[in-house]
Amino acid sequence: LISLGKGYSGLSYPLIERHLAYLNRRLTPRISSQGSVGASGDLAPLAELALTFIAEGSFLGDSSESVSAKALYKKYNWKPLSIGPKEGLALTNGTQASLAMACEVRRSLSELLPWMELTMSLSVEAHRATASVFQAKLHRLKAHRHQQEVAARLSRNLRKSEHMKAHRDCDLVQDAYSFRCMPQILGPCYSLLEKADELLEGEINSVSDNPIVFFEEKEILSCGHFHAQSVSFAADLLAMAMVTMGNLIERRMDQMVNPASSRHPAFLADRPGVESGLMIVQTAAAALASENKGLAFPASADTIPTNGNQEDHVSMAPWAARKASQIADNLWKLVAAELICSVRASVLESTKSGLRFSPTLEAYLKMLADLRPELFWAGDRNFGEDWRVLCEKMKEQSLEEVLK
Repeated sequence: LISLGKGYSGLSYPLIERHLAYLNRRLTPRISSQGSVGASGDLAPLAELALTFIAEGSFLGDSSESVSAKALYKKYNWKPLSIGPKEGLALTNGTQASLAMACEVRRSLSELLPWMELTMSLSVEAHRATASVFQAKLHRLKAHRHQQEVAARLSRNLRKSEHMKAHRDCDLVQDAYSFRCMPQILGPCYSLLEKADELLEGEINSVSDNPIVFFEEKEILSCGHFHAQSVSFAADLLAMAMVTMGNLIERRMDQMVNPASSRHPAFLADRPGVESGLMIVQTAAAALASENKGLAFPASADTIPTNGNQEDHVSMAPWAARKASQIADNLWKLVAAELICSVRASVLESTKSGLRFSPTLEAYLKMLADLRPELFWAGDRNFGEDWRVLCEKMKEQSLEEVLK
C-alpha cells in the first residue's frame, strides 16, 4: 500500500481500495515463502498475492486450512477486479515478500531482547560473577554508544544487590569473556540491529516498482527499484547479530554447568553423579548455536543469474529473511535454555549465601515462579517440558506486561 499508494506505479484506485479492504479485515493472502531470488521483485510470491484480486488463489484461514479467494469474495460480496495495462507489473514488481519476512524477524527480536538482557543479568548473580566490569567510567573509554548502553542496563539490573556487595572482595580474579565482555560483544550486535532498522524502514517507505510512472511529466522510466539488496543486507545483519547473541548464551550456560568452571555442583545437579542435572540442556543449546552458525553465511554474498542473464545480479533477500527467521526461532529457545540454567544456579546460590539479589532480579524470579514454578524444583525431571512451556509463555506476552 505504501509503495503503490505513492502514485508512481500506474495503478487504478480500486486496487488500492481492495488492498485496504484486505488490511482492515485482517485478510492475509496465502503466498509461497520460496521461489524468489529478490531481484526483479519477489515475482512468484507477489503474483500469488495478485491472484487474489481476480478472485483466484487463497487466503490464510484461522487454522492450517486455507480459504479460497472465491469463497471470501462471495462472503464479502466483492467482484473480481480487472487488471489493466501496467497493473500486473505493479502488483508483482516489489520487495514486499522479503521485506515482510525480515520485518517479522525484527519484531520478534525486539520482543526477545528484554528477556535476554534480564536473563543474562540473572546469570551474573547466579554464577557469582562480578558487576564491577559494567561501571560507566570503564565504558566511557570506549567510544561505542551501544556498548555503553548495554553496560548501563546491566548495572541497573544488578543495582542494590546484597549478594553482589557480599562478594565484591572475594578471591575470584576475573570472569570468562561470556560474562566479563557482554557489553563489548552485544554493543556491536545492537549497532547491526540499528543499521538493519535503517535499511528496513527505508525500504518500507520506498517505491519498489518498475517501470516508474511520472504522471505530471508524462514520462515512464525503467529502473531497478525492485532489487532487494537493502532487505538482503538487513536480514543478514540481523542474522549476524543473533548468531553472536546465541554463541554468548551457550558459553554462559557452559560456564554455569561445566564442573571445571561452575561455582556450584557439577551440571547444577542436586546430587551430582546420581543426577544428570542440566548437562543435556547445555548440550541441546550447543546444537542450536551450531545450527545458527550454519545458517549465518550471508545470503547477500550469493547471486545466480536468472531471466536469460538479464537479471545477472540478484539479492537473495527471501532466503536471507527466511534463514534469519530460523535463527530467531532458535534464539528464543536459547534464551529460554539459559533461563533454566540461571534459575537453577540462582536457587543454589541464594540458598548458599542467604543473601538477596537485586530488587529487579528478585522481581524477575518472583514472576518466573508464577510463570513456571517447576523451574525452582530440585532434582532431575523432563526439562524439555520446562523449555517448551517457557518458550510459549515468553512469546505470549511482553516482559513489561508480566513484570507489572
